[in-house]
Amino acid sequence: MTAQNRSSTSILVMWDEVPADQQNGIITGYTITYKSQTQNDNGNIPAGPDDREKELTNLKKFVNYNITVFASTVKGDGPASDPMVVRTDQDSKL
Repeated sequence: MTAQNRSSTSILVMWDEVPADQQNGIITGYTITYKSQTQNDNGNIPAGPDDREKELTNLKKFVNYNITVFASTVKGDGPASDPMVVRTDQDSKL
């Protein structure tokens, strides 16, 4: 998984398909989780089984977020990726 800030309120998250030998069935979707390290701002964003990126929007400005991705099958959720920390940008003052 990789993630990069796109603006003061958005982060783009990208991930690879789960290797076939690590899938416990057909992947039905992915879930991206985000949790602010300092603000009360966290949540889960669903993604489809063929998606490989998702933009998190409406985030707090200039805040560090812990982000993970996990795949799901009909039997349940797989293990989450290692968390990645990404900081949203400050507002630009032109």
